[in-house]
Formats: sequence, structure tokens, C-alpha cells
Amino acid sequence: MTADIGLRRPTEDDQPRIVAVADHWFAGRRVWPLLVHAWFRDFAGTSLIADAPDGSARGFLVGYRSPERPDEAVLHLAGVDPNHRRRGLGRTLVEAFAADAAGSGATIVRAVAWPDDPIAVAFFRAVGFETEAGPGSQRLYGVPAYPDFEAAGEDRAVFVRRLVGPG
Repeated sequence: MTADIGLRRPTEDDQPRIVAVADHWFAGRRVWPLLVHAWFRDFAGTSLIADAPDGSARGFLVGYRSPERPDEAVLHLAGVDPNHRRRGLGRTLVEAFAADAAGSGATIVRAVAWPDDPIAVAFFRAVGFETEAGPGSQRLYGVPAYPDFEAAGEDRAVFVRRLVGPG
């Protein structure tokens, strides 16, 4: 990651500018509905924004601790400006989120991705996630995934990363 990028917690004011770039950052896939205002209001303490010195967003990670499974943290969505990839920014966002999660008692981080998104699949593997291949999963696009995970036709690969606690 370049030294001029700073990490901070998002605010509600960040939502419109992240929504404005999200679909582009995900190669035209319609992801902006996954970034409703509530994520920036109610999950700011567990999410991150990566800013350039001029204040423009270079990346984001929206995540939270599961209220039903306190040992789990969920990486809801992460994105990096395509013009600033392959510099460690995505890894930095994930590592910061994982460290926060481990520090508050989580032992795993879960994330989902479209199995037909080779960039996301490669990214999650590169930052230490493994694909879950449980009952009901099948190989889709060469990746263990769950058909119709979110809804009919909305397949997802589930990724899991084990965390090491503090100390």
C-alpha cells in the first residue's frame, strides 16, 4: 500500500460517493444496492474507508461482528479502485478488519463472492480465505459454491478465514 493512503472509519457522508463508484469498481456488476445508507450509519465502527490525500476514496470495506454468532465477523463487501489495485490496499483493508475482529473475540471471518468473479475469488484466496465446500455446495465456475445461495440464480462462493486471537 502506498504511504499516502490513510484508513479511517466511514461516516454517513461517505455513502453517496462510494455508491457512485461501486458498480464501476466491480466491473459493471450492480453492487450499489449492497451499500445502503444504514451500512455507513450503523456499521461504521467495524468498517473502513481508504482515502488518498485529496480525500478521494481508493477503497472500502464494510463488515460487522455477527450478533447471532459472536465468534464470527462478516466481511459484507470490499472494493478497491481498479486504478489502484495490486498495491496491497485490499490486503491492508482485510488485515485491519481481521485484526479488529480478532481483538474483539472473533475467531473467523466469513465473506461471500460470486463464483463467476475470478478477481474476487483470487483476491480472497490471496488474503488467506479458503472456500467452504459444505453440504449443498457444488463446483461452479471451478469454485466450490452454493447454487441459489441468496435467491434463484444468485450463486455464491463462501469464504472462511480463521483468525488468531490477540496475544
